[in-house]
Amino acid sequence: MRNMQLRPYIKRGLHHLASAMALLGQGARLVITCLQQAGAEWYRQDFPLIGYLFKYLLAALLALWVALKMEMDQPATALLTVIIVMHFRSGMVITKSYYRLLGTVVGILFSMLLVAWFSQDRFPFFIAAALWIGLCTAGSLAYRNFQSYGFVLAGYTLCIVGLPATQAPWHTFQIASTRLSEIGVGLLSATLVSELILPQRLWENILAMVRGKFRDFCELLGSGAPTGLNQPFLTVMQDFYQLESFRSSVQFETDDARLHSTTINRLNVQFMAVSTGYVMFQRLVQRLQAGGRTAEATALLALMQPLAAAILIDGRCAGNAQELVTVQQAVSAFQQHFDTAFRQQQQALVTAPDLDWLEMEAGAELLQRLAAALSGYLDTYGTLLARARPQQVETREFAAEQLYLHIDWLPVSIAALRGALTLLIIAGMWMAVDWPSGILAMTMGVVTNTLFAASPAPAATIRQFSFGALLGIVLMYVSNVFWLTAAHDYVMLCIVISPVILLTAWLSARPSTTLVGAGLGIAYFLMAGFNQSLGDNPAQYFNDSIALVIALAVSGMMFSLTDYAASPWAKRRLFVQLRRLVGDACQGQTMTAAEFEMRARDLIQRSGHAHRPQDADSVRVVEALCATLEIGQAVIALRAAAGGLPEGPQKWVQHTLALVMHYYRQPVPKNRQQVLRWLDYFLTWLQEGDEAHVFPHPLPAGQAGKLTTQLHFIRLVIQAGAPVSQHRPVAKEIVHAT
Repeated sequence: MRNMQLRPYIKRGLHHLASAMALLGQGARLVITCLQQAGAEWYRQDFPLIGYLFKYLLAALLALWVALKMEMDQPATALLTVIIVMHFRSGMVITKSYYRLLGTVVGILFSMLLVAWFSQDRFPFFIAAALWIGLCTAGSLAYRNFQSYGFVLAGYTLCIVGLPATQAPWHTFQIASTRLSEIGVGLLSATLVSELILPQRLWENILAMVRGKFRDFCELLGSGAPTGLNQPFLTVMQDFYQLESFRSSVQFETDDARLHSTTINRLNVQFMAVSTGYVMFQRLVQRLQAGGRTAEATALLALMQPLAAAILIDGRCAGNAQELVTVQQAVSAFQQHFDTAFRQQQQALVTAPDLDWLEMEAGAELLQRLAAALSGYLDTYGTLLARARPQQVETREFAAEQLYLHIDWLPVSIAALRGALTLLIIAGMWMAVDWPSGILAMTMGVVTNTLFAASPAPAATIRQFSFGALLGIVLMYVSNVFWLTAAHDYVMLCIVISPVILLTAWLSARPSTTLVGAGLGIAYFLMAGFNQSLGDNPAQYFNDSIALVIALAVSGMMFSLTDYAASPWAKRRLFVQLRRLVGDACQGQTMTAAEFEMRARDLIQRSGHAHRPQDADSVRVVEALCATLEIGQAVIALRAAAGGLPEGPQKWVQHTLALVMHYYRQPVPKNRQQVLRWLDYFLTWLQEGDEAHVFPHPLPAGQAGKLTTQLHFIRLVIQAGAPVSQHRPVAKEIVHAT
């Protein structure tokens, strides 16, 4: 009877127990899922950093062990080399090591020549050394990527080889060979560890950046008419040079990656053309809207809408090769049916009052140019997407595109003079007081001047680096007093210096503290010799500390006095350089649109304004760059449209280009009015068909239409600066042109 009464309670208890077990199972599965997600997140974000710190420490200790085992004079040089060349990506380490070795060899050869020539007299020695430092500083500014780094190394190698050799000229070859051996040990250690232990390929970064650029542009084009173009345009410019830097480094990873780098090169150049075409079209639309030409602007946006829809699939960009083929077909269909769509827009606007058909034709020309550039970009991107792994590439798909530079030699000369004067100032102090640590001071002064010469904000850069160097000086004091006195063997030495190495690696791995980490590592290991009995040496420590502080102070003072990028006249000169570039496009018969655009972008990139997109001056600079690209592209397109014209019309086109060049090199109202008057006359004759009164044979309709479109667009860009009143005909211009 009692069992019958207890049975419902037992069933209820078992039911609750089963429910509890089910809940526990669900909770356990949820915990396991969360742990898996957390583990995957940790592996994706934190594990690469931990792996990098481990590799950094291992490479540094390996270089130190080899240098001590081989009884080299300065084992710290090998350790310092590892700290300078280590990077997250293996390709970057190999590239930095390659150019460091080249720069070191060149610097050592010049140091030996200098000691052979001027070993008996310090004055001509330092004059020649200052000229060499100035030349290397100029080279570091004139070239990009790690080619620039090679010039930096060639400069301050003179300090670590040539300056010690002046005190013992008969040991010059021994000093040079020892320093080269120490640096070689550091380079070999960094390269081996980076390649053999948890290698991180740069190719993955390149693919991620290329896909990100494609996705961002698809979203930008699909958005229709954006409210602002400065931020996207600056982002595209920065990505262009960063991707080119990655591409130049990936060639040292594998042969297959080097073969595939030509695809990245062409893709980068084509994306530059696509982004510029889009910006030019949108600026024309915005200009029409601001001028009250709403009908023309709306019609052009309607023409672009099919292209904006074609680039997206269900509101997103293509994610695989098959979807990309669909996008390519849609863009090709847009190109094929563009003339029909344009005629339909013209018919719809026939009754619109005061409609400017030249505005429509100019916009249609820009839209066709954008579609053509986009089609070529998609073809190249499809090649990369179909064979994303570099191991699948057997031969080069394309020849590498030439990348053009635009070097303003004035800031280059200022930087060269600054580097030479820094060396001479510290050398003068060394010779005046026979300073024991003068060589260390000159080395640090040359390093900071050559390394940061290309910085867009050198004053802020030297401050961050100085903070890291002061931190290194403090840690060196703690090491001298408390730690190194107890380091009686290699294991204890590794234990003592490992915290500093790890701190340097951690700071260098964070973009916001990279310079602090560089200053810490360089200052600490410049002062740590490891070649004498380890212990407390207060006199040497304070001499070296004062030398580093004085070198940083002199460098900071020189950067403050010669900060070209921050001066107001540098900004004015930048606008002058852009106008001169337009003049070069008018004058140069062989300049292509890609060359013009690369030179204009390179000029802005070197000025540093691309790194400060929110700055008011940077906004004005970007506006000037966009206007320069508009007029330059139009001038080059006009020259192409004038190809094959008879002698008479050819002279008119040349006269037009001469007037445009004259205006951009001397932008005064008189020259502006002159070129606008001439463009009005030229357009009037082309539209009304009155060229037969001047030329013996009339122009074909197709050529006349192309000339009209380009001339009108040039007029739009020149007129955009300020309103211009109507001008009376001037017969002198006609007589001069004909």
